[in-house]
Amino acid sequence: MSINFYSELKKNLQGELRENFDLSKSNWLGIGGKANFFFKPKDLKDLQIFLRNNNKHFPIIVIGSGSNLLIRDKGFDGVVIKFGKDFDYKKINNNIINCGPATPKSILAEYAANNNLTGFEFLYCIPGTVAGGVVMNSGCYGSDISKVVLSVTVIDMNGEIKIISNKDINFSYRHSSLTKNQIITNIEMQGSFLENQKILEIMKNLKDKKDTEQPQKIKTGGSTFKNPKNSDKKAWQLIKESGCADLRVGRVKLSNLHCNFLENLDKASSEDAENLIEKIKKEVFKKTNVNLELELEVVGKK
Repeated sequence: MSINFYSELKKNLQGELRENFDLSKSNWLGIGGKANFFFKPKDLKDLQIFLRNNNKHFPIIVIGSGSNLLIRDKGFDGVVIKFGKDFDYKKINNNIINCGPATPKSILAEYAANNNLTGFEFLYCIPGTVAGGVVMNSGCYGSDISKVVLSVTVIDMNGEIKIISNKDINFSYRHSSLTKNQIITNIEMQGSFLENQKILEIMKNLKDKKDTEQPQKIKTGGSTFKNPKNSDKKAWQLIKESGCADLRVGRVKLSNLHCNFLENLDKASSEDAENLIEKIKKEVFKKTNVNLELELEVVGKK
């Protein structure tokens, strides 16, 4: 697929289409090379036009806020799609909320609280967008997003749209069966009615707990590893007990507050991050016989 093709396609699009786009500022870790193309569609129709004209020639990934993402220094050989303000919306009908893929989880939690809907409080503690949360079934403190999702609307690489119900998403711990060829364009969710003050109190308690347990205002990618299924200990406990809490590779270390969080000490490379990840996995397996699985999503060319 030639760059000339995209130059022609750009004329038919309302959104932003850029070449040779630096991705390091599009994720919380602040690491990453460039994408061949970066597309921010104006609306659903614009996205549909793009997908139908791409005809699967260039690989596509969608990124939200990049809060749980490591992008390799060699960048992404394809198109990175990021949703703008037209995909950040919230609508309510009785106890049903529909929101856009770019809606921040914390803003959704506030919106639900303002409409006296409970079940969304835990989202107040989790960074990133709702769509990203659905794909990986985000959760904390005993709740996850699968408990409130009724259905999602997706668009495939051919521009075809369909609705997938909760039971067909096959949610499990930090996982769903949604594929990278299915881009979420709307999320339908259901809450239960509860007095506003009680909801706000739950949210405050969860946020206070998170702020004392997890690092704030650093360059991080969120939880690096999933909590293992075959252990009664959490990932951070296994990391600490295996003597890895103080490990550092290059400009990447583990957070002093929570050793399941990577920290970019500035100007870190993706190689630093991946080497530290592998070192931790190797040590934890050697000491505990537990194979840690990444929660952090790694994308790009090696």
